[in-house]
Amino acid sequence: MSRRWLIALLAAVLLQPVVLGGLFVYSQYPLWVGTEVRLATVPVDPRDLFRGQYVRLNYALSRQPLPEMELPRAGDPVFILLRRDGALWRSGGVRLREPDAERLFLRGTIDRVSGGELHIRYGIEAWFAAPEEALRLERELADGGVARVRIAPDGRAALVAVEAGGDSAP
Repeated sequence: MSRRWLIALLAAVLLQPVVLGGLFVYSQYPLWVGTEVRLATVPVDPRDLFRGQYVRLNYALSRQPLPEMELPRAGDPVFILLRRDGALWRSGGVRLREPDAERLFLRGTIDRVSGGELHIRYGIEAWFAAPEEALRLERELADGGVARVRIAPDGRAALVAVEAGGDSAP
C-alpha cells in the first residue's frame, strides 16, 4: 500500500469520530447553554412498533395563526416569540425571520399551512421512555401536561422532561 493510500485511510478513520462528535455537540448545545421553559403539552400516542415506547407530544405552540403580510410555505423556518404566563411560557407572536437576540424565541419548521394556521414542528415532539414509564405517562397526561424544555440562544430546543399536572391549558 502506498503512503498516499495510508494517509487517506487514516484521514477517513479520524474524520468519523470528528463528525460524530460534532453531531453530539450540536444536539446537546441547547441542554448546555439553553434557558429552561415550561410548555403546555397534549400527548398523542405512546407506542411505535419500530421506535419503541415513547410519548408523542403536541404543543399549544404547534398551531399558530398566519403572520400578516407574509406567505409562508411548508419547510420554511419559523420563530415563535415566547412570553411568560405564570408558570408556563406561551406564544408572544410569530415571525418568519429570526428575532433580536435579546428576546427568548423557539425555532421551528413549518410542517403545513392550512385553515389560516401554521402547523409547526420543533424537534421536541417525542419523549422516549422505558415501557412502564411510557404507559404511566400516557395515563397521567391524558388531559395534558407540561414539558420542561431548554432553549438555546439560536432558538433550538431540547426536551428535558415531561411532567403531569401544572397549568397545562393552552
